Parts: sequence; C-alpha cells; structure tokens
Amino acid sequence: MKTTTLAGSLKALAVIAAFVACGSVQTAGAGETSVYLKSGWFSWNEQVDGSSFVKERGFMHGAGIARKDQAAGLTFAESIEVWGGNLDYDGHDITGASQLKSDTSYLGTKEEIAVGVKLAAWGPLTFEPFASVGHKFWIRTRSSEDWNSFYAKAGVLGELKTAGCTLFLKGGALAPLYTRSHVSLANAGYTDVVTEPKSELSGFAEGGVRLGAYSVSVEYEGMRFGQSAKVATSAIAPNGVKVEGSQAYQPDSQSDLFSLKLAYSF
Repeated sequence: MKTTTLAGSLKALAVIAAFVACGSVQTAGAGETSVYLKSGWFSWNEQVDGSSFVKERGFMHGAGIARKDQAAGLTFAESIEVWGGNLDYDGHDITGASQLKSDTSYLGTKEEIAVGVKLAAWGPLTFEPFASVGHKFWIRTRSSEDWNSFYAKAGVLGELKTAGCTLFLKGGALAPLYTRSHVSLANAGYTDVVTEPKSELSGFAEGGVRLGAYSVSVEYEGMRFGQSAKVATSAIAPNGVKVEGSQAYQPDSQSDLFSLKLAYSF
C-alpha cells in the first residue's frame, strides 16, 4: 500500500491549517482552537445477499482544525478535516462474476458543528451531553465513486481533571441523514448511476488524556448504510447502440475507522 505520499500531503495541509488558525485566533473571542493529526486502520465492507462483495483495508490518515467556545451555559464546537489513504481492494466487477484484487485510494473532507451543555457532576468531574450535525465527502478511485453523506450525532463527553492532566471520554450514536453516491461506469460500458443508500445507526467514541496544550487519544467512528433502491443504467454496445433495462444499486455497506489522534491546543 502506497501511503507515504498521501500522508505527507495531509501533514502539509495540517501545517497550513495551523498557520491559518494562528492568524484568526487573535481576533476570535474566548475559546480554544486546536489542530490535530490522526492515523489508523480503516475498513470498508459491502455485502450482497449476505455474502461479501467488496472488502477494502488499509491505513487512513487525517488532519484538521477544531474550535470550541462557551456562551450562556452552552458549548459550541466546529471542526474541519481532510482525510485519505491507499487501501487494499478485494472485490468483484460490477456483474459480480469476476473477482478482483487491486488497490484503491480514498480522499475526503469532513465538516461538523456541535452544541452541548456542560454539567458539573462531582468536584473535578463534569459531563457534557451534546448533539452535532456534519457532512462527509469522499472519493473512491478504484470504483470511480464520489459520496456525500449528511449525518447527525448525539452523545456525552465526560472529563476528569487531576493535578497534572485531564482524562476525557466521549461516545454516542451516529446516524446518516441523507447519503448520495455517484458512480461512473463508463469504463465498464454503462451510463453513470446515482444511488441513495439507506441510513442505519452506528456509533462513535474517543478517549484520551490532555497534558497542558497537548492531547493524545484513541478514536473510533463507524458508518452503516443499507442497500439502496435499484436504479436504471444502460449498457452501450461497441457500435454505440444502447441496451436498455439494466439496473444497479449500492449494496449493504459499512465502514470502521480506529485512529490514534494527536492534538495541540491554543
């Protein structure tokens, strides 16, 4: 798997993001800005009639900026992230007849906003119920796909402050609100298709330790999609005559990402 080039690009973007954040924080109100890098193991699975159709595995890398403020007893958080990686591909062609082993590249962005209420539980222990909405865009090069998914999260953040550090743990439920997938089938001799995979519930979690301006954590995010409705596509014969009546769909799909995350706050 060729991860070096893409990882370097993402790290360069993180450095640029840090300079942008440093410039803007001087005019911002009270709050905290952080920049982060993360890297971990990503898997994507598709199933047709209960059998494996596509498996993708490999390291995924990300870089982003996050901002958190407090006002009127509420917390407000925003984040922007870029992510990507090169993965091993184990799947089939679009007919399902031929097995394929290759590699594929992902490149995507994620934007998220959240609102929470910070509650004191006992001394140095606090809890913060929160809700957020976000958007993820990504491309998968092997299958010539681009995805847009709008999602919602609901969960709780817990923090325990000690003399030398702060321990934190958060988690909750994640549900896609609307997802659209566009697939280019030109190389296979078909017209493009647009599908809308069904939304299914998943989860997210993060736990770690904060030491001064630095923090390290382990993060998980899952996404689940049910099979989409079938949509029409047309096969194009060599002489240019279109053969009507073919259908395509996005199978049951799920992704899991486990990451190690390093952040610096100011």
